[in-house]
Amino acid sequence: MIRYTLFVLAVIGTAATALAAVHPGPATQLPNPANVTVIEKNLTFPVIGPIVEEPCGKEDCSDVQS
Repeated sequence: MIRYTLFVLAVIGTAATALAAVHPGPATQLPNPANVTVIEKNLTFPVIGPIVEEPCGKEDCSDVQS
């Protein structure tokens, strides 16, 4: 009887450890991170003039002049 009790406790402990190790991903995930534009300003390369963003009609943005 003690042997079975130890076995059941080991199984329950293993299951609890496995469930505790599983964690969901962040709640705010972007659908496609490749479609996000990040603009950073640093002092080494100053930006002269305004920054203009234009939406692309095609996936490779070949319709927008750069």
